[in-house]
Amino acid sequence: MQVALSINARNETDARDLARHAARIVPRGGIVHIDIGDGIYTPNTTWDDAVAWRTMAPAGVKTEVHLMARDWESRLVPWLEAGAFRVIIHIGLASVNEAKRAREVAARYGAEVMLSISLADDVVDALAYADFASFQILAVIAGRSGQIFNESAIQKIKDLRVAVPNAILEVDGGITPIIAARANEAGADIVVSYSYIRDADNPKEAYEKLVSL
Repeated sequence: MQVALSINARNETDARDLARHAARIVPRGGIVHIDIGDGIYTPNTTWDDAVAWRTMAPAGVKTEVHLMARDWESRLVPWLEAGAFRVIIHIGLASVNEAKRAREVAARYGAEVMLSISLADDVVDALAYADFASFQILAVIAGRSGQIFNESAIQKIKDLRVAVPNAILEVDGGITPIIAARANEAGADIVVSYSYIRDADNPKEAYEKLVSL
């Protein structure tokens, strides 16, 4: 299973520390997932400096950026210019036409747009975006790390796998090996993890345990 190691940083010092942590864990070709919260759509505000990320990104590791922000459009291009291969935006914050325009912009940078389905969204809400190639199922309230996985995400994964069989499906929030295995069985391709790996006695082993599922 693919694992995206999350960076949920309070400030630049925190981001640099987490980037160094990721460099010790994620192999070349792996994924680092940067959470961006605006303090409006999310209860917390997180670090967001695409220019600084260029100087701290782990070598050979791919960056996906989760824009949990009402002003996601103004944040899109800076992160694409910083080398993000995937940018995640919420269907609750972007109309179909806005999402398609974002996809066109991302394509000019050789990147893709993934659409996030929050706890408040139903799978039927995502079907208007069914020609997109990838979806994220958010299993917690957008923003803070360390939350408990919401069981409704499992059914959403199953329903999306049926509705959009060829899509890449990512699940984010509350991931443990048990949850990751269930998500994989339901049809998920990628899990995003922060607390389980960060808090483990051996973070690299924790990461590899998720990858082995």
